[in-house]
Amino acid sequence: MLSDTRLVESCIVRMIFGSHLYGTNTPESDTDYKAVHLPSPDDILLQRVPGSVNNKRPKAEGERNIAGDVDEESFSLQRYLGLLADGQTVAIDMLFAPKPVLLQTSNLWELIYENRHRLLNKRSTAFVGYCRTQANKYGIKGSRVAAARNVTELLARELAEKGSTAKVGEIGDALNTLLDPHTAIVDLPVGKDGRVERYVECCNRKVSFGSSIKLAHEIFSRIYENYGKRAQLAERNEGIDWKALSHAVRVGDEAIELLQTGNITFPLRNARRILEIKQGLLPYGAVAEEIEGLLTRVEQASVESSLPETADMEFIDDLVLYAYRRQIFDAYADAPRREP
Repeated sequence: MLSDTRLVESCIVRMIFGSHLYGTNTPESDTDYKAVHLPSPDDILLQRVPGSVNNKRPKAEGERNIAGDVDEESFSLQRYLGLLADGQTVAIDMLFAPKPVLLQTSNLWELIYENRHRLLNKRSTAFVGYCRTQANKYGIKGSRVAAARNVTELLARELAEKGSTAKVGEIGDALNTLLDPHTAIVDLPVGKDGRVERYVECCNRKVSFGSSIKLAHEIFSRIYENYGKRAQLAERNEGIDWKALSHAVRVGDEAIELLQTGNITFPLRNARRILEIKQGLLPYGAVAEEIEGLLTRVEQASVESSLPETADMEFIDDLVLYAYRRQIFDAYADAPRREP
């Protein structure tokens, strides 16, 4: 095997990440590191480049990090640029990490940053998706709970009247009376022949019109029961994942700044408030209202943003080809010939 030291994976950038980047760290915080690297020439040629490499302490299922724990993840260049093009928060946060948290950098990282206008775009799906996931998880807006309750009660009445074999499609007119921002009747394509199938959707869960009313009632009643339990806990500030909610506020604020200015400021300008949310020091109702407002503001900012619709994929391809080609050439140009 070749033993040339140039075959060691090359670091493009390495940084302190997580709460230490955001400015929300406490004495109990663990330490996260993120990096981007050039894979080894062997892995590039053999097409076995992993998207990322992780180094962290093995933990039992459900066990959280503790003070002193160190988590490190390094993305291959191609994977990192793909995450950036998709608008993933981890990649965008890394792009705007300031010098105080940069432990190692390179000319290639500077090139990526200088061309950020070709990599950033309006694809705020990841930002909006995270906020909405937390909103749905905790039934943050009372109207979601009401929507799930209304659908469940209607299905219960229709089930009692029509029996367990009746189909959802038989009560389409009744379902139409419940339409609101969280309840809809949608048509989705089925297969490749252009056929569509109709669904009732409530709180992001869909049930086909071809399904039985009994099945639909079981599905939506579970959603309502979960919302109800979480809403009751939330009123008492119990059972809430405050860290997850703090992340929802954080990414919502980041998305608005990015979409409006093309930049994200670290440490975060509202780091103190996010830390208060993370520690459960604020009323749940206030946090819920803030997240609901952020959802609306992010979606509006996406519409008004001057960022391009998509990343420059040709530039990304050229950059990866350039970097990988140099990595291979530098390693093998003067290497002794190796026979199988």
